[in-house]
Amino acid sequence: MTDKPPEPVPRLRHVKPGQRVLLVGDKMIRTLVVKDDHHGYFDGLKASLCHPVEPALMQFGDGGGWRVREAT
Repeated sequence: MTDKPPEPVPRLRHVKPGQRVLLVGDKMIRTLVVKDDHHGYFDGLKASLCHPVEPALMQFGDGGGWRVREAT
């Protein structure tokens, strides 16, 4: 029997203020303005830090966990 470990999910808590991200279920890429202990704030939007973000704009690994993919 082969057990596949669960895939980690990128969440808003992995994003730093000033970085651009696409929240799952949203159609617009937004820039995170500020975070507190429970929420992230965008221009006109407040989201929980546990809200998932689109993995296409994120990168995982190299000992750094999830982080926003740098533009090349």
